[in-house]
Parts: sequence; structure tokens; C-alpha cells
Amino acid sequence: MRFSLLWSCLLALIAVGCTVAPAPTPTPPPDPLKLVRDSMLNLRQKDTFRMLVERAGAPYFVETDLGRVIFRRAEAQYSAPDILGATVRLIAAGLPTNFDLFSRGDNQWYRNDILTAGRWLNAPYTPGFNPETLIASDAGFQAAVAALVDLAYVGEETLEDGAPVYHLKATAEGAGVTALLAGLVGMTGLVNMDIYIHRELLIPVRFIIEQPDTVTEDEPEPTVWTIDIHSINEPMTLDDPEATAEATTPEAVG
Repeated sequence: MRFSLLWSCLLALIAVGCTVAPAPTPTPPPDPLKLVRDSMLNLRQKDTFRMLVERAGAPYFVETDLGRVIFRRAEAQYSAPDILGATVRLIAAGLPTNFDLFSRGDNQWYRNDILTAGRWLNAPYTPGFNPETLIASDAGFQAAVAALVDLAYVGEETLEDGAPVYHLKATAEGAGVTALLAGLVGMTGLVNMDIYIHRELLIPVRFIIEQPDTVTEDEPEPTVWTIDIHSINEPMTLDDPEATAEATTPEAVG
């Protein structure tokens, strides 16, 4: 009797030990379009953010009063609803030079050590640009979402600064995603895009835009733009020409 009871207990233990737990149901990947839309909506609700725009590969030329110059990088600050300040690094005649830019609505200013003797000039640097369109519901970043084609989810990654992100890929018409560069650069043709969305903040923190049609025999590498968005809702350090006595007008310069 005791042996029978012991045997029954042993069989029960073996049965429990051999039971295979069901495999966990894999988590389906997030909907890429919903991710992008939600992240853009979240960004629109922020008061301030900063952008770093850097170019690599084939040069991008800009026509300025200094002649045809090469765009290298830009650091921009946005403050809701319609203020943008930026410093653009250009290469003119092989030498680096900076342009400081400022917009409040349609009112634009710029300054450069050579052209304006370091004083703000109240004149357009990008005619028709208004920072308010960056986060408008039917323009700017939102319009860039509408321009995305073949949007696909790549996976979860970690950026070099430790930010946990969702990585997505897409293609788009360059003109449709120009707003991602804060009106500083105009693009044409079909471009390839990588989009990185912070997994916890659900905010876009990086865009990488490649322009395949910039490849030539002399320039085998395409123009590639990296746009980093950071310092969300942090205080701005904008240099406001409308509040300084050093600002001037085109007539005064002439």
C-alpha cells in the first residue's frame, strides 16, 4: 500500500516536471504608419525643440549674396508657435562661414560677418517660409508623413546616445519632406528615408534622408542628410534681432 502511494506520487512529480509550458505568443510589430503619425502629433504639442542638420556625401550648393556656396550643417531652435533661430555653416570659396538666421512668422532676419558686418539684416533668407508651418496640421512635418511611400518597420534599436528607438524605412518625393529640414534646404527627386522614433517618448528623434540622384561620376556618394531632434521642451537661447539695437535694414546696409 505504501509502495503504491509512493509510486503514484513519483509519477505525478514526473508528469509535472515533463509538462512543456506553452510558447509565449510573439508580440506583433507596431503599425509603422500609426507610429509616425502619433510621433508627429506628439512633437506638434511641444513648446520647443532643437534640430541639428548635417550633410554628408555629395555637396549641396546654395545661391547666396556670397555666390554659390556649399551647405555643411545647421543648428536650429524652434519655439511655438512661429519662432525659428538657426546658425548655418557654409563653405564659400573653400572657406567656412556662418550665417545666423531668425524668423518670427513671415518676418526674417540674417547676419554674416562679411555681408552684414556681423549685424542683423531685416531681409528674407527663404522667401515665403514661416516657422509656424513646421507643425501645422496640414503642412510641415505632417505633410512629410503624407509624402512617405512603402513605409516599413525595421525593428528596435539603440542610438549612440543610448536613446531606445523604433527604426522605420520609407521612400518619398524630396519636395514632400523638405519641411523636415526647417525650410533651409530644398530637395527634388525620389529620396530614401530612415526614421527613428523614441520608444518611450514616442517622438521622432532622427531622420536620415539619402538623395540617390545626386550621384555622378565626379561624386560617387549621394548627398545624405541627418536631422536630429533633441532638447524637447527645454529653454531656448535664441538671439532675437527684434530686441536688439544692432539690427538694421537693407536700406541702411546699402
